[in-house]
Amino acid sequence: MSDKNTVIVIGLGRFGQSVCRRLAALKQEVIGVDRNMHRVEEVADIVDLAAQVDATDEEALIKIGAKEANVAIVAIGENVEASILATSILRDLDVKHIIARAQNSLHARVLAQVGAHKVIFPERDMGMRLADTIVFPWLTEFAPLPGSSYLIGSIEATDEMMGKTLADLSFRSKYNLTILMVERKGTKFIPGPDTVLQQGDILTVIGQREDIDRLKNL
Repeated sequence: MSDKNTVIVIGLGRFGQSVCRRLAALKQEVIGVDRNMHRVEEVADIVDLAAQVDATDEEALIKIGAKEANVAIVAIGENVEASILATSILRDLDVKHIIARAQNSLHARVLAQVGAHKVIFPERDMGMRLADTIVFPWLTEFAPLPGSSYLIGSIEATDEMMGKTLADLSFRSKYNLTILMVERKGTKFIPGPDTVLQQGDILTVIGQREDIDRLKNL
């Protein structure tokens, strides 16, 4: 995808509005759609185009530019039938990437069958994320890599690392993590095997959750 996408967000409840606000902040071109005029008005000053449209009406979606969108997010909440029909229509319009919100596993299967490229469960995922951060507080400093079980984030070099090179530490084999970058006194650089770690160094690492947790608890 290019740096700037045209994204149509269908369904402007709390989740849909949150998506619109974040996309707008990231300088994406956003089309917000909902049958409820009040919800449309709530995002009118945020998005590039806000429209009161029935998302199951193909002609109406075409008129507001759905065919020109390269990403569509079907964020409809309770109306399962409408979310399925809207997803099917978007697929027929050849939208390149369709992300649809599901209420349950059966709904998710149907969405995938009618054309969703990705199905999400915002409430379930948020609940799991909250629970995980209680058990693993450091998770707030890390982000998952899409489509994988890897996390990326920053940690501070531990006392046992001070004055040692990455080669001395056998960092990758010992911790099963990869250092992508080191930040030292505000300067960032890519380390090599002979890089000596110093007090206050911030390491950007990538790895599996259990390996990061093991390092964080040393």
